[in-house]
Amino acid sequence: MFSENYSRQTALASLKDLDENLSDQELVRFAKADEAMIRAAAAAHPNTPLTLLLKLVRDESATVRAGVARNPRPDMPEDIYLDLAADKTPEVVYALIANEQVPDAIIAKLGRKFGKEYSSAARERLSAKGGRSKMLGKFGIAG
Repeated sequence: MFSENYSRQTALASLKDLDENLSDQELVRFAKADEAMIRAAAAAHPNTPLTLLLKLVRDESATVRAGVARNPRPDMPEDIYLDLAADKTPEVVYALIANEQVPDAIIAKLGRKFGKEYSSAARERLSAKGGRSKMLGKFGIAG
């Protein structure tokens, strides 16, 4: 029959074309997969239920937590962003900085952590907005 590796490859291939119309059951199944890349894809999907994202934000894999950080949901609770901003893994924090849905105030806090490697990326994101935000962003202040 099919090997476990075949199942993973099939699931990964199907996740590359994640349809916006995936059911909650399908997203739950992907979020519970053994493979971190599959869980990460489910974590990044905008229709993944919030209750599931609350579990995935605590996943042992930084790749999965980065998936939550990339999630473009406009109704993401700020507490999730704050948990991700405190993550010890730069991959997660960089994904959070790249997410335009994350409030500028959280990005500004990251920009003020001058000893961290990601602080310049946070300041760049804020200053890229132009206008008042451009100058304030250079100092890690949200405009």
